Amino acid sequence: MHVDEDAPGHTPGHTPEHDHGTAAAGPGRWLVLAGIVAVAFNLRTTITVVGPLVPTVRAALDVGNVAMGAVGTIPVLAFGAVAPLAPWLARRIGIGRSLAGSMALLALATALRSLGGYGWLVLGTALIGVAIAIGNVLVPALIKAVFPDRVGALTSLYGTVMVVAATLSAGVAVPVADARGWPTSLGIWAIPAALAALVVATSVWIDARGSSEQDRADADAARRAEVGIPAAVMHRSALAWQVTAFMGLQSTLFFVTLAWLPDVLIERGMSDLRAGAMLSVLNGGGLVGVLVAPALAGRRADQRWYGAGCGALSVVGLALLLPDGTALAPLGSLVFGLGSGSTVGLALMFMSLRTTSTRDATALSGMAQTWGYLVSAFGPLVWGALRDASSSWRAPLVLLLVVSLAATTAGYLAGRDRVLVLPGAEPT
Repeated sequence: MHVDEDAPGHTPGHTPEHDHGTAAAGPGRWLVLAGIVAVAFNLRTTITVVGPLVPTVRAALDVGNVAMGAVGTIPVLAFGAVAPLAPWLARRIGIGRSLAGSMALLALATALRSLGGYGWLVLGTALIGVAIAIGNVLVPALIKAVFPDRVGALTSLYGTVMVVAATLSAGVAVPVADARGWPTSLGIWAIPAALAALVVATSVWIDARGSSEQDRADADAARRAEVGIPAAVMHRSALAWQVTAFMGLQSTLFFVTLAWLPDVLIERGMSDLRAGAMLSVLNGGGLVGVLVAPALAGRRADQRWYGAGCGALSVVGLALLLPDGTALAPLGSLVFGLGSGSTVGLALMFMSLRTTSTRDATALSGMAQTWGYLVSAFGPLVWGALRDASSSWRAPLVLLLVVSLAATTAGYLAGRDRVLVLPGAEPT
């Protein structure tokens, strides 16, 4: 058995499957949108808040760089390890209930992490990774289920909220820590997570209240009857691996650059303050990219040149950062940020556009994020090891340039107007 990858795709517009536990029309639709925004706000804040606090936390807990490095790696590993469970959870209890539960877990984990002590920090961080992994996989599937005709626009909104929230949490981390201590700076993000759980749970409850017993029975029967592409079959699909490769390669570029760009620039003579500002420039470019690229690409059935073009922006940005010195650093950071934000938006959107059902979108999202995040989790470690072995940033930057070229190729292939269907099945 194999997946038919020659079936042409189509502009999204088919009737969504009601397997998400939320309303697909009427007032409930707006609550679902509010839930998507609320969840998106929380998918990066608890991670990005840690970076600026590393020196403070390291000194307060009297731990080394390796111990703090583990805190940064644990969530990304959890993203990959837990992602395969999210589709199963969605089938068991629905996407809406799964997301509400993940946000409740995120609030609890964030509170635990702020109790003080390295053990609580590690435990809370691991649970944060579990909670976010579920949200990472299921939000693209929820968008496809409830807004099949607005996948591009909603992916832009979703990505934009993530980037803005991440920038906000990183920006206020140090001021809050100076005023109230680092545990408070980490712990305050439990509040928006709890609010997100409440919003999503409310949309699920209203949907249940507005549906008759027969409606719910019909929806459950339809969900059980939906065939879907088995995971083992999807893992033999070239198209699924192209989407997965695009997800993993763009994630690797992002996490490596986030971890090491300031060190590269500081070693070349830039001040700590200016080197940190380059991350702000990069994030600013990313905000524009994630806002614009999916919205434009989602209007077309074929996104090959969007995928290749956005990947090429990362290539150009890295090429500008390759020469010695720092004169081109602001421009290189901005262009790379545009490429990085664009590619993450497209990667999330492809999980919906390359499938014909919510169940398959969930499965592809789980596959792409499992392997994508497992690969990208080791990117910063490999890159740092290459720097130590070569005693220069030149070889690591060249390697990153090669990765960006591979991402450009994967973006072109994943953007083709094709969908995953079982042999003999026709796209709806």
